Amino acid sequence: MTKQSNSFLFHVSSRGTRGGKNKDIRKNGDIPGNIFGLSLDSTMISCPLKMVQKHRSDFEGGLFYVQIDSGEKIPVVLEEIQEHPVTHMPLHIVFKRVNLLEKIEMDVPVEMIGECDVPDSNILLVRDELPIEALPSDIPEKFEIDISKLTEIGQSLTVADIIYDKSLITLQLSEEELEAPLVLLQELRAEEVEAPVEAVEATDGEASESAADEKTTENSADESARKSE
Repeated sequence: MTKQSNSFLFHVSSRGTRGGKNKDIRKNGDIPGNIFGLSLDSTMISCPLKMVQKHRSDFEGGLFYVQIDSGEKIPVVLEEIQEHPVTHMPLHIVFKRVNLLEKIEMDVPVEMIGECDVPDSNILLVRDELPIEALPSDIPEKFEIDISKLTEIGQSLTVADIIYDKSLITLQLSEEELEAPLVLLQELRAEEVEAPVEAVEATDGEASESAADEKTTENSADESARKSE
């Protein structure tokens, strides 16, 4: 498990109470956004697009701080980044205010570490995120699971193979989900290639026509034989 450093600070600008047209904001190289939560009014902001792209991994790592203009530093977590459906360019970002003394629920990424040397094998990560509940400052950046423990085809790893502080983090999973495979080591199978068809079977119509031609040829031969007699 990788612990969140909680030292990341992201600077944004206020859009006031009326906001402004999103089209104009994007023309200036920014994207619109909001900060909400803790029963406070939503705050409209704009963020430099390049900085959003640069710090995306920091946003997805749990707790960090947002500073509006030169104001106070607000503890937040990322709620959502809306993207363009084709280019995947960020279009809008939403941050959620958090109380450092209250636990929150979040999805934490799962990352495979180590190496698996089993030949002709394929490693399948069944879930790439796990839901947790923890104080904002205790949210890990990610969970790590060591695939070097896999030595034979058919073996699997579960959530129990992840090392984390159970006194600080509660997994929001059922007993069945906790025991289900999280990583599977499968046999690597070559794609089956269909053999080319060497001959094309005649259709019913073609078969009937061929049979009729053969019958006509036979009748003509019989007629010629009688005439020669």
